[in-house]
Amino acid sequence: MNLKLEPKGEHAAPTIEPSLATRRKAGINLPSTILERLLFILSRYREASIAAVAVVLVAYFQFGSGGEFLTAQLLGVVLRETSRIGLIAIAEAMLMITGEIDLSVSSTFAFAPYIMALLSLPSVHFLGLTITLGLPLAVGAVAGIALGVLVGVVNGIITVRFRVPSLITTVGTLFFLQGICVWIYNSQPIMTPVQEPFNEFFGESLYNPRADALLSWHSLSAFTAMLWATLIAAVMALVLSRTTFGLHTIATGSNIVGAREIGVNTDRVKVYNFMIAGGFAAFSGILSTMQFSSADPAAGAGFLSLEAIAAAVIGGTSLLGGSGTVVGALIGAFVVATLKIGLVMVGAQATVSDVFLGAGILAAMLLNVQVDRLRARRRI
Repeated sequence: MNLKLEPKGEHAAPTIEPSLATRRKAGINLPSTILERLLFILSRYREASIAAVAVVLVAYFQFGSGGEFLTAQLLGVVLRETSRIGLIAIAEAMLMITGEIDLSVSSTFAFAPYIMALLSLPSVHFLGLTITLGLPLAVGAVAGIALGVLVGVVNGIITVRFRVPSLITTVGTLFFLQGICVWIYNSQPIMTPVQEPFNEFFGESLYNPRADALLSWHSLSAFTAMLWATLIAAVMALVLSRTTFGLHTIATGSNIVGAREIGVNTDRVKVYNFMIAGGFAAFSGILSTMQFSSADPAAGAGFLSLEAIAAAVIGGTSLLGGSGTVVGALIGAFVVATLKIGLVMVGAQATVSDVFLGAGILAAMLLNVQVDRLRARRRI
């Protein structure tokens, strides 16, 4: 037998994990064929199933596009889209684990960089007044992220204090922020100045496939946003699995009454996760703005919130709360981005691409549900 410590608390008692021989003697079905071993791996590791889907999709689109999908230029586009969706999906995963959801992240995604770009202008005419600004982009970015966190505070307080369902709360915030973006600068995009090294470190791509070597700083800048998303995913994975806050987040979604009885301030945990959602959506919007050098008030329009939620769910996060994985959410975002861009590469018409995208997302979700059932039943 193997002695295994479960990270369920600071003073958790050690548990005994039976060896394979012991399991066989006890009559437990163990994987014997290659297929059963594969299913066993998929059921044991939550992220494995969606990672397998990602590998299959990449192989299909690489073959279907004549080997173009994995070129540095196109892969950079896929990874930028992955980071755009993935940062928000990570935050949604944390929030969904507590049993809540945030639909306002798409508006925060547009609102924060719009404020950053607005603050960088020399002057702004507003309500008949001329306001002198001209702040550095770094200062504007901090202000934008702080406003995103503030939006999360408002969402959290309305949800936990006034008992308004988070779905309704965040829909209201979504329209409120959209209205502000349209109102404050007549719905016009704002060009952002180039202030190095800020632009380079936060999303600007300097890569020229004709002039730059593949292993160079310019080529690395094409993947800056994805590097940020990967770093944040790693940090949040540690937070979720190794910190008291992470354990309280899981406890809040698993059994909110029980969590309160053992002293967890579940309201505060939810508010903190709403703040994370607002901050990450703001940061994702800033990275995207640095890529295009322009802040668009309609940048978050469309299905960004739904894509992030879908990425979190197909990555292994339960809509019912209590379980989830931020690494799976990032992989789920890669799957969504791969479907969106890969379908175009293999010649899918724009009028039907959403059909294939929706079908692909549903298929990935169904696979994840089946793997979860296998995990719960322990049949293999």
